[in-house]
Amino acid sequence: MRPSRRGPRSGVASAWVVTALVALLGAAALVVDLGRLVLAAQRCQDVADSAALAAARELPSGTSARTAALKMVAANNSEGCGWPVQCEDSDLQFFPPGSSPVSGEPALGPYAHALRVTVHAQVDYSFARILGIRGATAQRSATVLRAPVEGVPIATMWIAHGTDLSYGQRQQMLMADGPHYAGIPGSFGFLESPPGCTADWFSLLQGYGLSVQDVETSFVKIGDSLFAKTGVDVGHLRRALKQDQGNARLERGTSGEFAGDTFTDYDAENPRIMLVPLVSYVGGTGAGAEFRIEKFGAFWLEEVTTGHPNGIWGRFIEYDMPGGDPNSSLTTSSGVFATKLVR
Repeated sequence: MRPSRRGPRSGVASAWVVTALVALLGAAALVVDLGRLVLAAQRCQDVADSAALAAARELPSGTSARTAALKMVAANNSEGCGWPVQCEDSDLQFFPPGSSPVSGEPALGPYAHALRVTVHAQVDYSFARILGIRGATAQRSATVLRAPVEGVPIATMWIAHGTDLSYGQRQQMLMADGPHYAGIPGSFGFLESPPGCTADWFSLLQGYGLSVQDVETSFVKIGDSLFAKTGVDVGHLRRALKQDQGNARLERGTSGEFAGDTFTDYDAENPRIMLVPLVSYVGGTGAGAEFRIEKFGAFWLEEVTTGHPNGIWGRFIEYDMPGGDPNSSLTTSSGVFATKLVR
């Protein structure tokens, strides 16, 4: 009679079961714990991006930019906001003009600045502890660049170059009845559309119903020359800026999604924000009056008055556009800035 081999076979099967269980536990550790690490890393990136963008409007002041970044991180650490993250002052790096915040890229231009924000989060593992791995630290960074722009899509009016930007101070922006260049008969503060522009003069001033092509062809740059627009009456500026069946800038900029905006807290798309060139007078009169763009101003439109005097009232604001070239050789602040987020 043959001896039974059932016992030894059972022992071999048990060993394979134990080995399989260990492998499954290792897979669980990989899936669950590494998944937690990925989630924490994405959380760090989201907070770093938000903090960098919050800091952008405070540049070129490194101190103010740092404060804004840390406040944004703290706000994202409020209860219920998500995975808790850390960011200290030592995690913030300020880059002045001439430095290179992005590896392989040219140095920042004379009026460009940047701030890098690094955010990290501690991840405590669960299954991986069986293998002796207690946890890891997730870390991500974002860098924001801010520089003056050389060109903008403009509203078709001009402001004398000597006008003080005086951010936040209410001013008369209509050159006909406010500060203006003397001795320019027939020029009262408005410009013809740029050469090649597909939008008409009124549409550019009103800022409504513009196609992508209209906006792209309305770009002008520092150093460009433009000519005066004549024959503009009170009705034109009132319809463009104050009241025109809901299409004027003030009507659109004070209703709907923009209803609660102020000149210190606004949506960047608010139509009350007007980008205009600050110009020097070159020569000529009437439609032949030539102006050279020296820089730009972004002003917050507040009121349009008609009568004596006519007026376009507003406040210059520090306005940031997307894009721009932080490595530009532009040697002066243009009055309007561009921000760019990189990682």
